[in-house]
Amino acid sequence: MRPVMIHPPVTAITARRPDGDLSRAPFSRRWRCAVLLLLGFVLIAPAAPAGATDNGPSTAWTAALIAVPPVGGRRLPIFGRWRDSFVQRAVQEMPETVRLPAVLFMHGCDGIGGEEEAARILFMEWGYATFIPDSFARAGRRSNCATADFATSRAPESHDYRLQELAYGIQALHSLSWIDHDRIFAYGFSEGGMAVARYEGNGLSGRVITGWHCRGIGPYDGIGAPRDTPLLAILGDRDPWYAAKPGEHCGQVFDGRADAESIILPGNGHAILNSPDLANAERARKAIRTFLDGH
Repeated sequence: MRPVMIHPPVTAITARRPDGDLSRAPFSRRWRCAVLLLLGFVLIAPAAPAGATDNGPSTAWTAALIAVPPVGGRRLPIFGRWRDSFVQRAVQEMPETVRLPAVLFMHGCDGIGGEEEAARILFMEWGYATFIPDSFARAGRRSNCATADFATSRAPESHDYRLQELAYGIQALHSLSWIDHDRIFAYGFSEGGMAVARYEGNGLSGRVITGWHCRGIGPYDGIGAPRDTPLLAILGDRDPWYAAKPGEHCGQVFDGRADAESIILPGNGHAILNSPDLANAERARKAIRTFLDGH
């Protein structure tokens, strides 16, 4: 086990991302039916009390969206928010022999949307327990971006929030007996990708950075991960959020890391997994699955 050092036919779903793309993420009819059934249950199932909170990273974790593939005789996945009473019952009943790999997904600056929902379904289909902390569950949380004009730096405190939430999520996953502690991955999209790139702690088997170029100013430039941490970065070369830095990408700051890859998707906008360019979306999915399954 790696040492853990914690610093505090095909159907489709369609969503709109900040760059205006209409995007599609395929998943099987069997999973679609199961998810629709579970979503109907979510609407009528009472939520468990969230308990005492300081409006810190625990609030984002409690509100996290999760998706856990069927294991231990379960016929349906566990699909809901961490705080939901039926989710808590299901995870408490997890067989002692189960050890699932996990993906901790850090959402973009405008919260949970099409990219995040596509990832939740996709990673679950691949056999990964997926957790998406909801940063906007924190009272008074401001958005750091304006999607209408691609403006950023509207709430600079959000960057510290995301690092807190990432560290808290890693610690929480290491506390769950049914998670394989040697296969916990952090995946970040956009603002979440910045957090995954900057985080200096350990406790991860690898990191995936999407929709972020790693070439910010001051502390936002570069990679904070230990040098032996496997990395995969994916960016569209027509991402409207980074028009001021054409050609910049994370590979420029890998600095000779032995296990790191930077992929640039030609003609692609901001969305990666959920890109409307189906060839680019498929290329990204294949690269991400190869990375996760190989570490």
